[in-house]
Amino acid sequence: MTADHAVTIVNGEEIDRWNITQPNPNYRDLSGCRYEDELYATDTMTCDSQGTFIHCNATAHLDAIPQINDYCVQGGICTVTGSTIIDYSQNSSSVEDRCAYTLFSNSSVHIVAVFKERRRKDVMFLDRVFIELLDYDDVIQLGPGVKVLVNNTYVDINGVSEEHEGLDLHQDQTGITVTIYQSNYNITVFFNGDTAQILLTHSWMLASEFLLIITFVLPNLQSSSLVTSSKEQSSTDVERGITEHSDSLCFNSSMTLSDVKSFNFGFDGCETQYSEPADDSINCTTVTEHCQVLNGSYFADCHAVVDPEPYIAACNYTLCHYPDVDGLRCEFLEAYAHACSLKQNHTVDNWRTEANCPAPRAFCNDTQCVDHEFCADGINGQIMCFCRAIFASDFRSNDTLGDPAVCMDATVSLTLVGCLLEEKGIRYTDLHLNDDSCRGHRDMDHMVTFGINQLNSCGTVVTANDSVVVYKNTITGLNTSEPVADFPEFQLNFSCYHKQPEIQILSFKIRDNSVFQQVESELWNYTLKIKAYMDTRHMQPVLLDTEIKLNQRVWVHLISEGLDENLVSLVTTSCWATNTSLPYEGPRYDLITDGCANPVEPSVNVMGNGVGVSNSFSFNMFHFTGGSYEVYLHCQVELCPNQNVACQPICGGPAKRRRRRSAGSKYVDESTALISMSWTN
Repeated sequence: MTADHAVTIVNGEEIDRWNITQPNPNYRDLSGCRYEDELYATDTMTCDSQGTFIHCNATAHLDAIPQINDYCVQGGICTVTGSTIIDYSQNSSSVEDRCAYTLFSNSSVHIVAVFKERRRKDVMFLDRVFIELLDYDDVIQLGPGVKVLVNNTYVDINGVSEEHEGLDLHQDQTGITVTIYQSNYNITVFFNGDTAQILLTHSWMLASEFLLIITFVLPNLQSSSLVTSSKEQSSTDVERGITEHSDSLCFNSSMTLSDVKSFNFGFDGCETQYSEPADDSINCTTVTEHCQVLNGSYFADCHAVVDPEPYIAACNYTLCHYPDVDGLRCEFLEAYAHACSLKQNHTVDNWRTEANCPAPRAFCNDTQCVDHEFCADGINGQIMCFCRAIFASDFRSNDTLGDPAVCMDATVSLTLVGCLLEEKGIRYTDLHLNDDSCRGHRDMDHMVTFGINQLNSCGTVVTANDSVVVYKNTITGLNTSEPVADFPEFQLNFSCYHKQPEIQILSFKIRDNSVFQQVESELWNYTLKIKAYMDTRHMQPVLLDTEIKLNQRVWVHLISEGLDENLVSLVTTSCWATNTSLPYEGPRYDLITDGCANPVEPSVNVMGNGVGVSNSFSFNMFHFTGGSYEVYLHCQVELCPNQNVACQPICGGPAKRRRRRSAGSKYVDESTALISMSWTN
């Protein structure tokens, strides 16, 4: 002790030193704790060299807790690779479903891993990692692939560090690194697309300053005072920090998974597990030999700081059940090498040459797949999106590329699964229907839809018989996975069938209420109009007050709107008059039969019948005898598929019968409507 400071020494070791600046007397408390021959002052919280948490409280009571909390896992590493979680104590377990599980949790940070299947339904892989910053209400998503989303918005880091609230983001060719700053330690999360590693590093050695009260009598100091300094963190706070991590897999991988399931990032039914037959192509003996590389000399320097056995077990488990594709044979070796470098800042050299593994790289960087896809090495080594096994199971079992064609009204749509196309080396942009201008549209879920409607038939071939109408088209395109000379085109034929409806009637009577009205068909969704005119050019419509004299000529025009004239033609098959509104009751006078003018009525003239989507006819006005002066005109129409079929009635010859190239090649609409006009003389 000197005049200005004092030193406490126990067994030759300096325990404390403080300045004496106050008048006499001064007090310091020399009580403390001893553990494993080491001395600790009161109100001390620290970690010893063996990773044991030491707490010597204010009354010199000692708590020594070996390796159960993050404070004493200095440089501790938790690794998630494949379906395996290797915790800070180097114990491991595997996930067998598609749920989300908590890896790390404290009062300000939650880290959650989500697992999904790839090529097989029964083997899971780490798909993405969520980091919740509770103090900022932020959610950071890493993956799938190597993507960063902050609150569902993509962040382009561009290879440099970017500061965000409470953390730093960094991305390079090996993956993404997120550093989260805590009061007593930092959390570093590394993610490369298929492996995540969580590193804890201390930013402190002692959790608090401590209070000593020692009594000294110095000759020249007259007054006395109590020298104290307050703790920055109470022991209760630290103890809470120890226990709040217990419900997380990185601290105890053997926990019951239901206890650490995250419902915020999972989905209902994720617990369902699947089974598949074993893959006969897998040689587990060869796999085991490969995984044992981790016990080899190249990794010898790492064995003392990172146990290779859980990584070897993860490697064996996965590659004995899953084919050796997508870089898996190197994934577990890379995870171990990276854990070693994080643990002791040591780079393992030359092991990639022995194991035939490439330089580290972030897997599937810059490739964006959707939820039912996963990123992997595709044809010719390029990165592409494959269908997940569970999603694609039904399509593959039925040997299809999508759902059946949807046939509704006069429209047809066919949706193909984008990832199934990619797996066959087919670019959706190369595909088209019979009409080359009709291309597929890919939506945000990577589904490719081709559509046909009544305004654009896209080269659809339409045939009909007495019972059905058949629409046929073909999706055609290049198959880039094979030599063009041998496989010049990809072709997918599809068809739709519509039942032939009953023959329908369209009727009108003149000079009553209205001249015409529109009728919409539920099946074809088109409009059919009928209107009477006083001239052959259809310039003078018959109005409500138009006087029509006996034997005066009237032109009737039937018009359809919303039909593709390249697909169908409008055919007026028959028209007749009655003296009542009921088409099949009372006296009947035929004007058109079998699409042709009634041969016994010379005033009737039919024009453009079956040529397009409208036609007309004319006749001389008449009336029925027998006291009724009302005349109702009824017309029967058909829609005729006009591809490879002659829809125009051929009139003439002794019988003046209509003939068609294909008998029964017709289609008629199923809606009934009345358009009425009446007159009297």
